[in-house]
Amino acid sequence: MKQNGVYPTLGAMALLLLAGLYAGAAFSAGDSCLSCHEDDAGVKGIMYRAHGQAADHRMPAGDAMCEACHGQSDAHADKPRANKPARVFSAIGKLTADEKNAVCTDCHKTGHQKAWPTSEHASADVSCVNCHEVHSTQDRVQKKQKQFTVCVGCHVEQKVDAGKFSRHPLKEGVVVCTDCHDTHGGKGPSMLKQFTVNETCYECHTEKRGPFLFEHEPVQDDCTNCHVPHGSVHDNMLMVRMPQLCQQCHDDTSHRGYDYAQPVDGRGNPFLESSYIKGKQCLSCHGEIHGSNHASGGAYFE
Repeated sequence: MKQNGVYPTLGAMALLLLAGLYAGAAFSAGDSCLSCHEDDAGVKGIMYRAHGQAADHRMPAGDAMCEACHGQSDAHADKPRANKPARVFSAIGKLTADEKNAVCTDCHKTGHQKAWPTSEHASADVSCVNCHEVHSTQDRVQKKQKQFTVCVGCHVEQKVDAGKFSRHPLKEGVVVCTDCHDTHGGKGPSMLKQFTVNETCYECHTEKRGPFLFEHEPVQDDCTNCHVPHGSVHDNMLMVRMPQLCQQCHDDTSHRGYDYAQPVDGRGNPFLESSYIKGKQCLSCHGEIHGSNHASGGAYFE
């Protein structure tokens, strides 16, 4: 094979042959689609991400291009307006969540995605494309600054909590939902990445882990006995303000012979409440409430 009067070397011939096979096999379907979708930013964005890398045979672009996910769609290519692609993943398509997910899990079935079939999201008929933007140049759910907006599209209660003054910085992207939750199927309840709530919290709050000589039972049981993890109107994301929070369990102590929350005069006078409520907290004395190694640690003193 002579080109421009020069016979190429065997190595160059091999490269030319591979280039021809590559162009013919990898780009034929894609070229057909891009002939119409060339200016469609919502479609072409995939070419800038992993799925669109034709040089990698593991990716859709390196296999059958668009048809790797959308199925063989000759009828759509012939008459685009009359026929949709074989598989349409948007809301206008007729695929069920399981049918959509089957296409994705055909490749994504190892690592943390392997737990997807038994996850709470899968049980709720959530599909991969409900969260992921496959054709976008940037998938919002994979970006720290944008992930929160994707999750709260469904999780409205958590959106409200995250707007309260005492909260984790979720809206700012400093902490993201996937720091605690494995959205493809976690080990613990509510798809937590760890087996328990406490193990998840200890990933950041290591000083609360212990071990302590004197352990506070509610703390060791579950952090959410006292805290609301997504946000609260009370300091330190507490469920109830102090000291009423402690009084939910400690309603009879040696400090007084009456309930702290009751008026002293017994007649319902709101101006004569116990002095232990007026501007004071249990933590003023019992500062090591999560657990103590103090010699008098039974009372969780500092």
